[in-house]
Amino acid sequence: MRIAIAQTSTRAGDFEATAAHMVELSARAAEQGADLLVFPAPALCGTSPVAYPDREGYLLDLAECLVRLADDLACPCLVPVLTDLDGVPLPEAMLIADGDITPVRLSTYIASMAQGDGEADARALPELEFAGARLGVAFTYDDLDDYDDYQYDVDVILFLSGYGFATDDPSSALGSSLAEGRYLADAEATGAWIVGVGPLGCYESQVFCGSSFVLAPWGELAAQAPSLEEALLVCDVDPSAEGPLAEPLTPEVYDAPLATWGALVSGLSGAIERSGSDGACVLLDGSLSSLLVATLATDALGPTRVHALVAAGEASRSAAEQSVRALRLPDGAVTRLDSPGEGDAQLARDIAQVRLSELARQTGSLALGSDDKTTLALEPPLGVTAARLQPVGDLYRSDVVALAHLRNTISPVIPASAFAGLAAPDVEGLAEAFPSVEGRVEFVDLVLSSRVEWELPLTDIVSERGHAELVTAIIERLRETAPARAGRGAVLAVSSKTLEEAREPWGLAWADHVRSRDERAGEGIMRALARGIGSMGAESQGDEKDEEPREPTEAEQRRDMSDLLGYLRDFLPGGGFSGMGPMGPAAADESRGRHDGEDGPSHPLWDGPFSEN
Repeated sequence: MRIAIAQTSTRAGDFEATAAHMVELSARAAEQGADLLVFPAPALCGTSPVAYPDREGYLLDLAECLVRLADDLACPCLVPVLTDLDGVPLPEAMLIADGDITPVRLSTYIASMAQGDGEADARALPELEFAGARLGVAFTYDDLDDYDDYQYDVDVILFLSGYGFATDDPSSALGSSLAEGRYLADAEATGAWIVGVGPLGCYESQVFCGSSFVLAPWGELAAQAPSLEEALLVCDVDPSAEGPLAEPLTPEVYDAPLATWGALVSGLSGAIERSGSDGACVLLDGSLSSLLVATLATDALGPTRVHALVAAGEASRSAAEQSVRALRLPDGAVTRLDSPGEGDAQLARDIAQVRLSELARQTGSLALGSDDKTTLALEPPLGVTAARLQPVGDLYRSDVVALAHLRNTISPVIPASAFAGLAAPDVEGLAEAFPSVEGRVEFVDLVLSSRVEWELPLTDIVSERGHAELVTAIIERLRETAPARAGRGAVLAVSSKTLEEAREPWGLAWADHVRSRDERAGEGIMRALARGIGSMGAESQGDEKDEEPREPTEAEQRRDMSDLLGYLRDFLPGGGFSGMGPMGPAAADESRGRHDGEDGPSHPLWDGPFSEN
């Protein structure tokens, strides 16, 4: 069987243009003898369903587009679409062959219902015969797990990844990170060929980097498309082969900082294009993050489409001017501020933001901010902001430092004085616990990532990191600053969970505290509930029999309360009942972020804390 992968960038919902491009790609695939051409998950519909009032019209136009594709495609194709069921995103894949359109997921559901006397298995996954092979179709990591756990008999698993690039999830980089990701284990566990179909470009706030691949069941790499480039990847897949391959490829060594930089460049370029802006403008205040954003914009757009506003102040202006020269920004694209504010630093910052807004309006550019994830998490805005996009707003400060070092190895565009000016958030007790700025930044970022991306309870973070009072203060500050994040600009999502996705209810009076082992085990709750349940049971027995009520034994109390607490936990997100919604496991993914990968915090972008300083 010859499989082709169309690694292509599209605009979500642009049915006419995307369909024409799909027809063109199908003709190229047919010329190369492809039995099946597979398109990326967001190619036609993007990553989010439309609003309810638009659903009817959207589905009608989508159906019309699919009918046209059935008439015009030059070879059989698998075209993913996205709808929703009761507000929950529902991915589907349409097999278009010989003029027929088959929704593979719905067909599996109907077949499961027929075999189960009207009761369908919500977790049933596709198994379809096509071109001499048994194909499976997976949309999530949970689907890949289920193909192994439930021992599906498939030869090839088509993984239509909908996961944007995330620094804390190596598997999101697909073929670029095979040695670091999960797919080698998936191939070995399922005994099937794994075909990873990588989207490309920017959809919503997510960035996709391509790097599609074909992996043999015994772990050899048969084919791989490049990252951040459009490609038509064609590969022969033999279900009866047992290896080795005649000419296997060597998996590349995963470079997380370099992959992150490429994702940010691609995402910023796509965001500027979608906004309809002619370029970008950024305020250079001498800080490391502002100089990094200017460098990022220059790499994404070229120096002629970047406008810089250099802030006043001897130290900040010196660092900014050095970067302006290194980036080769045209003189006409650089505006230098005077020193307004009459000695009021806050007023001077506000005036600089107003001037940035004016510059964006005059040049038709998108105003970029330089707040990192650490700033957005813990530091309330100091005044007005003109930023409409925060390119590094989903990167912790430690990661910003790592990326700045990486970019300087390519060409030295950020002066040493910017690194020397690195500052840590002002949290009470932080300076006393960690003498160096680097140590303070590293600790804060580890606490934040444990809370935001990995959703660890306060007690677990303290158990792992120590410094109970300091960890509590950081998490409390994270909650307090949540309302102030509104209006600070959108972010490019390059983690499994942004701060907005991790937002807690505003105005919640309750706050967690570090708990002892007995308290976490629910000893007090168990005793109180045991007395109540024991009393109710005694009354019930007294009504039926004229006997003395019996006090439950300690073993019975513990068993009953253990069952009760376990039952209650099943209703929590990620608990036993969280997969009973329309999407099955995907319903739990919504609370866990966009990525449902390995448990536990990942390694940071850099090999050691500030090792290059």
